[in-house]
Amino acid sequence: MIWNTQHINPQQDLYSYYQEREQKKLQPHGDNTIAIVGGGPKGLYGLNHFVNRVRIDRATKSYKVLWFNNDELFGCGPNYSIHQPDYLLINYCIGHLNAFHDKYSQKEDQQNFMEWLSKVKCIDTDVQPTDFASRALVGYYLQWVTKETMRQLPANVQLQLIAEPVVAIAEQNSKARIETNTGSWDVASILLATGHCYNNTPLINESEVPAVSYIRSPYPVSKYDDIASDSKVGITGMGLTFIDIALALTEGRGGTFDNGEYCPSGKEPLIYSFSRTSLPILCRGPQYQEKRPLHLLNASKFKLWMQQPTKIDFEKDVLPIIEQEIQLRYYAVQFNENGLEPLQSLINAIPLQHRFTLHKLLKPNLTSEEEILRYIEENIEEAQRGEQNSPLMAAASVWSEICPSIAELYSSVGFTGNSQQQLDQYYFGAFNRVSYGPPIANMEKILALARAGIIRFVPLKKPTIRWQEVGSVFVVCDENGKATSFNTLIDARIGRPSLHQHNAALYDTLLSQGLICPHQNEAYFPGTLSMDKRGKCNTLARVPIYCYGANTEGVFFDNDSLSRTKNDTSCYWVDDTIRTL
Repeated sequence: MIWNTQHINPQQDLYSYYQEREQKKLQPHGDNTIAIVGGGPKGLYGLNHFVNRVRIDRATKSYKVLWFNNDELFGCGPNYSIHQPDYLLINYCIGHLNAFHDKYSQKEDQQNFMEWLSKVKCIDTDVQPTDFASRALVGYYLQWVTKETMRQLPANVQLQLIAEPVVAIAEQNSKARIETNTGSWDVASILLATGHCYNNTPLINESEVPAVSYIRSPYPVSKYDDIASDSKVGITGMGLTFIDIALALTEGRGGTFDNGEYCPSGKEPLIYSFSRTSLPILCRGPQYQEKRPLHLLNASKFKLWMQQPTKIDFEKDVLPIIEQEIQLRYYAVQFNENGLEPLQSLINAIPLQHRFTLHKLLKPNLTSEEEILRYIEENIEEAQRGEQNSPLMAAASVWSEICPSIAELYSSVGFTGNSQQQLDQYYFGAFNRVSYGPPIANMEKILALARAGIIRFVPLKKPTIRWQEVGSVFVVCDENGKATSFNTLIDARIGRPSLHQHNAALYDTLLSQGLICPHQNEAYFPGTLSMDKRGKCNTLARVPIYCYGANTEGVFFDNDSLSRTKNDTSCYWVDDTIRTL
């Protein structure tokens, strides 16, 4: 079952609720004013932490919390906007969704996503942990959690929502001054939960290209409404975002899917998909079943690594064991054998050239559109079999199981600079491609669109893009001279922190003012600002300024998650803020 906003009773949006509720007349002293910059899920989690800590500590001081966001989408942010179409789905089953923290279970009316959905749904279908949901529906849940947090504000906490982008932060005596285009506020503590505020490096010289032809950021998908139906659209990137764009240009224009086939509306453009690797993302079924044991990368192994006095070389020390574990998991399913020694004996009997390897998982050789389509078809079949019956899906699931432990190593013991760079720039994306894919239903839609001739997969080695004024088209070609042209170019990559590329306006301003500096691991600069292992900015000592979420990548690992506990630096911000004030 895929749940969407049509399956629930009408819900009031958060900003309307905020504007209607009676604001407390409390006017705290300016020294006790704090700020959260970023209104998405991470900003919500920080707010919820603070409110509950004040309630638990029974503080007598009065606090004012200023919560800034670029727009009115507080609680859900743009990724889980309640205004986006329902065909945009989350890529994990709903049994894992809970925006509350267990430590506050006695202090608030906590409901995980399934419990909330069971109360607000307007159809008789039972809610199952293996179901999926639209991102807009998850957005309504996140806004409900925000409303619950606001409803239970202690008497000594005042909350003000400011729907304006923060453009600058400056030091002001013992405080920090937050500036928007219309005002400024002095605060004693800041949580930066700015989310996906980063731009990608331009694919082409923008000054040459009409703005309507080159779409640098993929969201919101409403920006594709002006693309003509007779256009040829090139999408660089073949991951989750590519799927969203493809569905916006087809299902979003009135096309329908029926029994594995696509029924066009006649408004669809022709879509060309290409990427640096030409490898589609793997779909997956619900990740909610009992896993087979991990033989090598178990808790004791990670405990030993955590006790190391020096940094770990990811490629030399960790990656070979990941490869062994993936191979063991693959053949555990194929031979229906969980014992380590019997498994190793069975594997050793297979000639080397015929063994399943990490290379075969991460880098299959796809040189034609036909091979790409066959790869997608086989992946759908394997995902339908599930991890318990599909060796491929079982092997792919290893990364998602060990990723929390890898993240702990990453941020505590640390990896050497060179190996962290390889993990950040290659292995992270390669493993995510096979382990964190879309629901099966979405990849079935992509296959149907390809069979209908609306999506064309273009395998290119080391593609380069140029703008050709004659004909007003983009031309993408590979090192062998193979070329394709199209009218519109959409960048489906998601930007990551990159201070040296000046790809986020607020952080670029802070860098130019000398208020932050780049994080460095040996000779490697990941792209984020320098912070300690709790997320506190190293260069602004007088005011507690903490980072939480995507802006910590490079210091912390794999933050693009709704998890309430993974890499939770907001709890340290709350501790420091209450202690300081």
